Amino acid sequence: MFPDAPGIPRLLGSFGTCAVALALTYAHPALAELRPWESGDPIPVFAKLLPASAPRVVESEDGQLTAAAPVDASLTVAPAGPVDATLAAHPPGVPTALVDADHRGMDAFYRKLALAEQGKGTARASQWGDSTIAADGITSTVRARLQARFGNAGPGYLSAGMDPRWSVRQDVVVTPHGEFETVSLLLGGGGGRYGYGGIATTVPAEGYFTVTGPKNPDGSRLVMKHFELWYQIGPERGDWWASVSGRGAGGGSAIAESTGDRWQTVDDTQGFTSASAGAGKAGPVTFYGMVLETGGAGVVWDALGVVGVGARSFTQQGRTHLNNQVAHRNPDLVVVMLGGNELGLPVLSKGDGSEYIPYYLEAVHRLRAGAPRSSCLVVTPLDQGTRDGGSPRTKPNLPRAVAAMQKAAEQEGCAFWNAWTAMGGNGAVVRWAAMKPVLAWSDLLHLSSAGQDIIGQMLADAIESGFDDWKSKGGAGRPPAIPPGPAPAVTPAPAPATGGAPSPSKATL
Repeated sequence: MFPDAPGIPRLLGSFGTCAVALALTYAHPALAELRPWESGDPIPVFAKLLPASAPRVVESEDGQLTAAAPVDASLTVAPAGPVDATLAAHPPGVPTALVDADHRGMDAFYRKLALAEQGKGTARASQWGDSTIAADGITSTVRARLQARFGNAGPGYLSAGMDPRWSVRQDVVVTPHGEFETVSLLLGGGGGRYGYGGIATTVPAEGYFTVTGPKNPDGSRLVMKHFELWYQIGPERGDWWASVSGRGAGGGSAIAESTGDRWQTVDDTQGFTSASAGAGKAGPVTFYGMVLETGGAGVVWDALGVVGVGARSFTQQGRTHLNNQVAHRNPDLVVVMLGGNELGLPVLSKGDGSEYIPYYLEAVHRLRAGAPRSSCLVVTPLDQGTRDGGSPRTKPNLPRAVAAMQKAAEQEGCAFWNAWTAMGGNGAVVRWAAMKPVLAWSDLLHLSSAGQDIIGQMLADAIESGFDDWKSKGGAGRPPAIPPGPAPAVTPAPAPATGGAPSPSKATL
């Protein structure tokens, strides 16, 4: 899943980057939630070695593994939220339905799911988030579940180079060649242009990357027929090339008098299982990512997680740039799962935390502006713990953040899924960390692969249950929640001025 390090210099460079990033968490109050250690807390590495820090685990009469360590009674209060007994059980998770009045928030996506179920279309979802989804654990489970039912339309959008410091994917193999320079929303440096996935990668002259598609259940590679390359043009750039399964898929110049965005689209009827893109000899090229799809009916679930980001991070994106990126992808469902890195914000410490609502909605508005007719789903952060004072407990601002997000979803007309409730509410991460196998790590912030799978299963349950109920109440025969209309226009990028023939915006092989 992770590419091999090309040598000691790059390894040292990565350590240097990480050291700077960690130092910034202590220098900047907005990054306080990213600090790996606070004064008074156990030192992380040693905490894992101290038996006293791990709650005892026992097996109950029904065979379930539970934490036997005493837990503060205040941590066991069940949070408010719809618990649906008709949903499948994924213990220790709590079956939790979507909050979506008359299914209006999910209507547009459900309509596409209905077509996909009939073999007539592709339903595309785009999920933005932080480290909770950056490793593609929760999202890979949701993707697999929905593709198993509605059809596999491919892996979708992948950030160029897939730098493992910022994000990875579970279903594809990415192999970079060359010394890439990657910038993300978290630390800036991209001049307001970070692409659809919040990550931009500059590939040096003669550098390239290859993406090998996912496997089918029988072990063969999924055959794809639709390819898109997303890249940047501007001064001091070079030329680019692309191929699918070794066959040329286009090429041209990324040189222009001013900075802009371009897309190369290829529909290859022969089908392919891998794609490559890179820079020619003339100079570097900045790539945002590529899209790989089968061209057939089914579901695509884009995972757009970037380690460390929060709602405020999206102000790093230029509005026109982000609008164009989202409009070009034109997702049927926008999923926003942010806020876990913002629980220390002063606005959440005041009163009921309602001052956080406009702060959070700013990110939702920016992400939806390019796809105003899409469905929208707000997903809360998972339970997070703190050892403030030595006793592990849920971070005090988390309940306020969850309540604020639910109000924000209502104001925006989005569906809402309470991932905190799904984990079990207050103290859940402490209990999950005590399970065998381990479901949450000792940092009390992140879930293990097994824990992420449980959350992914429950989110997929909630979406499928909502879809089935939507169908039973009229489905596509009901008036659409959002009147159909044309997709928002994409502002064209300026034509390259020098450096060879302009790259076509669309080509068909």
